[in-house]
Amino acid sequence: MLKQIKFIAVLVLCLAGCKEEVPVVKLSVEGLTTGFVMPSGKFKIALNQPATIRTTAGLAVQDSKDTLVFTAPNTVGNCQIIVKNLRDAQDSLILNAVVSPKAEVFKALQSGGYSLVFRHTAADVGADLLASTVPNWWKMCDSNIARQLNEQGKKDAQKIGSVFKLGQIPIERIISSEFCRCFTTADLMGLSKTIMTNADLTFWVYSEANRYANTMKVANSQPIDNKNTVLVIHAGFSNPPTPAPLNSLAWGDAAVFKLGSGQTSTYITTLKVTDFTELIKN
Repeated sequence: MLKQIKFIAVLVLCLAGCKEEVPVVKLSVEGLTTGFVMPSGKFKIALNQPATIRTTAGLAVQDSKDTLVFTAPNTVGNCQIIVKNLRDAQDSLILNAVVSPKAEVFKALQSGGYSLVFRHTAADVGADLLASTVPNWWKMCDSNIARQLNEQGKKDAQKIGSVFKLGQIPIERIISSEFCRCFTTADLMGLSKTIMTNADLTFWVYSEANRYANTMKVANSQPIDNKNTVLVIHAGFSNPPTPAPLNSLAWGDAAVFKLGSGQTSTYITTLKVTDFTELIKN
């Protein structure tokens, strides 16, 4: 009997010390790792487990359901949220909270289904020789024959592309006027997509009187999917309708259109170039 008691005691101790260890689960989030938020606003990201959290700005806490709740500062820019696994010091995530007064617009773009019609960025180097007889002069990146981007324009184009990448805003199609300043704007965005040129967007050379209508036809005819289309055009239309959001675009501004069935669209708003560039500090 004593031997049986000792055996049972040893068995209980063994079972107590041999519990199967709960496996370490890798950190993950539901959805995108970048959220757009208004200044002083809040947004939530669902985590798959409790974690330690710190931020470069604003305040982030985790609720009882492991949802990360971020309260933004009142300043515009990108805040990083560093999330670390409680059980694995090597496992961490960097999330981004992009603080912008246009947060709702950027957030909508993350789901696709829009055409963004940009005017090329700042360009005051040289002038267009509209009477030139040089073949395809408008396509040349020579400031002696056609106006080109200046240094600010080049920087602005790069920052616009950086916002798309940081914000996980999917751009699938890029269509540009044939002018070098437009193509260069699209190229400097660095979105790793083939840039198509289209005569309907091209200033002066082809059908100037119909350029506004032709530009909108291109914008409206894009696929309605979970991606977006970028057009890079010129303003200064000779025959704009009323209202004409494209005609009032400054360098680097973008008119945002929600695509609809039957090749129609709804004008949503204009994003100013500063709505992009103020989000990228370097």
